[in-house]
Amino acid sequence: MDLKLWLEEHMGLLARRWHSEIMVMEDRRGEGGDGLLEQFLHHLVSFLPPCLGEHREQAEDIWQQATHLFGSLALRRGLAAGEVVEELQFLRGVTLKTLHDAGPDTALQSVDFRDLLILNRILDLGVVQASVAYVDELFFAHLQGSGVTDGVTSELVEEITRQLEGFRRELKGLDLGQSGSHAQA
Repeated sequence: MDLKLWLEEHMGLLARRWHSEIMVMEDRRGEGGDGLLEQFLHHLVSFLPPCLGEHREQAEDIWQQATHLFGSLALRRGLAAGEVVEELQFLRGVTLKTLHDAGPDTALQSVDFRDLLILNRILDLGVVQASVAYVDELFFAHLQGSGVTDGVTSELVEEITRQLEGFRRELKGLDLGQSGSHAQA
């Protein structure tokens, strides 16, 4: 089974399950940042399939930038450092469980082991980037300010949405062969 295609076909399901796992962990319903969080999770899941495609290196760069942004947002959402790691680990668990439960035609055993290793490495990179961003944001909040972050403001929501859409367009450009210097080569 082609893991990239499977991820593309199951993006919505994976994002919804991931969001549910996070909401259960946080026992939160309807807080201000949840709309952004749900949107962010959908974007992150949609960034995974290109990481298994022919433009893997460029897609991984975008994935790392997006997960760095996710870590920065985690501090604004009031998470502890370990919680941002847990949230990204939930994506791994949801993905593997959904793959396992997919049935005999798409059994986990039929996925190319190399693709599973690549996916695992990509998810690990995301955890690292989110952790680094979280710690950086916390450090600068203490160093340059009161030590308390502003939370999720409307300006922050707009900025993150703009960046996520930019990442999405950049990935789409990769598929169309129109990305930055690659399009001019």
